[in-house]
Amino acid sequence: MARFLKPLFLLFGLLLFIWALRKVDLSQVNALIMEMGPGLLVIILAYGFVAWFDALSWKYAFKPEEAERIHPFVIWRIRTIGETFNAITPLGNMGGEPAKAFLLNEKYGLTYKQGAASQVVARTTLTVSLILFMIPGIVFLFMDNDISQAFKISSLTGLITFSVLIFLFFLFQVTGTLSRMVHGFNRLFPAKNPRPSLEHLVALCGMMSGYYRKHRGLFLKSIAFAFLGWVAGVVELYLTLYFLGIPVGFKELWIIESLLQFVRAGSFFIPLSLGAQEGGLIVIFTSMGMAGPLGLAVSFVRRIRELVWIALGLLLGWKSNFKPSGVPLESEDT
Repeated sequence: MARFLKPLFLLFGLLLFIWALRKVDLSQVNALIMEMGPGLLVIILAYGFVAWFDALSWKYAFKPEEAERIHPFVIWRIRTIGETFNAITPLGNMGGEPAKAFLLNEKYGLTYKQGAASQVVARTTLTVSLILFMIPGIVFLFMDNDISQAFKISSLTGLITFSVLIFLFFLFQVTGTLSRMVHGFNRLFPAKNPRPSLEHLVALCGMMSGYYRKHRGLFLKSIAFAFLGWVAGVVELYLTLYFLGIPVGFKELWIIESLLQFVRAGSFFIPLSLGAQEGGLIVIFTSMGMAGPLGLAVSFVRRIRELVWIALGLLLGWKSNFKPSGVPLESEDT
């Protein structure tokens, strides 16, 4: 199914991308970007703070005995390599997340279930922190009298819907619902032979629910670093608009970045959110009374930054020569 859906999603993104290109004057976009000069390098480097905070957030998605052993720079490298695979493979997260688990196993001896559990927890803390990050953005949005009421209501509705879905996903993990579903399936459809895949799924669910129950401090720390990553994105946006010659106030920056990240989260099924990011930024900027070409220029700058970091991830992957670090962490108890 994924083989057929992925090309369709990519085609949909390409259509959105073409719409965005036709919506604005590309000569204005080109002129804005050409004015940036060495500022583009500053923005590329500034993204390093986003990547660093995200890596620290992932570090604290492990159990204490695992997190203590994991070096921040090593997990930053693993994350950078994994995110590159997510970007360049047609499998999306199905390409990058297994790569991260493999590298964790190679470096620290963590089992693949331990790696997978940490990644699900990290994705959860990332989305929870995104909701917390978006709340001030929506407040600032409603404080701006120049933005249409329809745009405000649609943004608020999106946030509420997104928050409910993430809350349900979180409860699904904490309560061990998946384990009960698997046990119910086994009772309804008993099998003569063991089902290793279902057994692994139950073990994975137990590891995640055990983390949430026993390590709330680490959970909050993971959310905090993920939140700092979103704030670092505001700084990146400020630098982008500064070097484009259009300085914007703090409230407007927070609104734009929070809505942009909401668009990217909502278009996760499109590789690199192609087209969705471009179209979203045009709509956001025009709704806030700014020029559409400026929104597309911001998107193009981020695309350039993405390409540079993808190249860095490929280089790190090629140069990776992780040596085992001490005693393997093979405990899977919850």
